[in-house]
Amino acid sequence: MNESRWEPRSPKGGHYSLTWRGLNANTCSAEAIGVDVSAAGLGLDCSTELKVGSIVFVQARDGSFEGSCEVVHCTRRGTRFQVGLEVREEAPQAEKPPLQKPGDGEPDHYETLQISPAADLQTIHRVFRIMAMRFHPDNPETGDLEQFLRMKRAYAVLSDPDRRSEYDSILEKKRGVGPRPIFGLKDFVTGVEAEANRRLGVLCLLYHQRQTNPDSPGVSLLDLERDMGFPREYLTFTLWYLRAKDFIAVADNSDYALTAAGADFVEKKAARHDIVGKLLNPSMRLQARSTVPKGRSKPPAPPNRRLLTA
Repeated sequence: MNESRWEPRSPKGGHYSLTWRGLNANTCSAEAIGVDVSAAGLGLDCSTELKVGSIVFVQARDGSFEGSCEVVHCTRRGTRFQVGLEVREEAPQAEKPPLQKPGDGEPDHYETLQISPAADLQTIHRVFRIMAMRFHPDNPETGDLEQFLRMKRAYAVLSDPDRRSEYDSILEKKRGVGPRPIFGLKDFVTGVEAEANRRLGVLCLLYHQRQTNPDSPGVSLLDLERDMGFPREYLTFTLWYLRAKDFIAVADNSDYALTAAGADFVEKKAARHDIVGKLLNPSMRLQARSTVPKGRSKPPAPPNRRLLTA
């Protein structure tokens, strides 16, 4: 028996998220409230009964603890359970993999988790836990291995304050370099169809901003120029049209923001339009330059195909 289990414990409140493998290897989760803590383990108050001997992954909402624990006892107290957890003695951790730069085949980690770059640690923990359950390969309805692995890579960086700080510095430099790759496609540059695509581009950028940062949904004209790689002269007609259609609005500080009508339009287009899919899907966006094999011209679009109609 491991005597460290009997080390003195200190009172410790706070909220914890628990995940573990249940029957048929399905992923289960529960919330718990802290009772006490020691160097060897945790005492939690949980609404769910946990099997003694099972392994549970524990995350403290305040970021003070994260790791795998073994359930050493679980005692019913009315409608809840007092659970004793012992921290597992893991093998020495391998060296952290090198930080992959945005654009090196990896989407923006903030876009992957669909959170604002200003999100706090608690938000990162909460969003990852909820979305990882949805995309976990064991989920028969919505499991997606590739998306799950992208989310794990994003979470590994953003939940580590030092790695996140390094990543934010790289991301800030990257954002100042030039436009997003997809806007380098011919589809956005010349002709009537290009104008229609630029409208979709503006709407999708504003959609993403409002979705990930609802407290600050506006985007300046300068930012639109930078992200799309077009001078404002190219965007004047585009922005006039979108305002006239009530798809976007202008705030007092002159930033542009998506309206409910604009969100509806984007969502209707997303289900059936390739360009919108690339604009809204971070992993597809980064592959945009490679959609046409080198040395081969892109097939012409059908004549008179308008993407935005009255």
